[in-house]
Amino acid sequence: MRKLMLTVITAVALLAGCVTINVYFPAAAAQQAADKIISNVIGPEAQPQNTQPVQQPSSSSSSSDGEGEPLAARVLDALIPAASAAESQPDIKIETPQIQAIQSRMRERFDGTLKALLDSGAVGFTSDGLVAVQDASKAPLAQRAQINSAVADENRDRAALYQQIAIANGHPEWEKQIQQIFAKQWIDRAHAGWFVQNAAGTWVQK
Repeated sequence: MRKLMLTVITAVALLAGCVTINVYFPAAAAQQAADKIISNVIGPEAQPQNTQPVQQPSSSSSSSDGEGEPLAARVLDALIPAASAAESQPDIKIETPQIQAIQSRMRERFDGTLKALLDSGAVGFTSDGLVAVQDASKAPLAQRAQINSAVADENRDRAALYQQIAIANGHPEWEKQIQQIFAKQWIDRAHAGWFVQNAAGTWVQK
């Protein structure tokens, strides 16, 4: 009996480790946060082409009342739904003074400079969540002198945004994953006619 209980405890510990890995980064919540921030920056008129949330691993139990099941199965059935419930809860904090200040700067820059550069095709969204010069000759004459500084300032704020979101949620190591989520959402929400990079890094016009 003692050997059986030891086996059960070991199995539960291993499962708990696996569940922790599966739910460690809340990708669906990160996508929702990215949608909200991007909408605040470039406006709600930009609609995503793909509205399906990022898929998360899911688990389910087929037992009804647990009667007649081995102890190990009942323990696992109790753990998995709890982990799934925790996974489904949004867990990305974006309401901090630092993040709000970054959003404010990005919105001001978008309205003042970046939108015209994006509309003209001079600047586009890159595949890594930043912006880059796509064709400087397309920039409005009045803004050609500002194009490099606008791109540099925007990228500085975007990098800071991804970092601050990770820090605000107590996981600085999430920064790259958050950037990847934002990269997809920036491109999905780009306006018609803007230039974006595809997965191969090639510029294409939406």
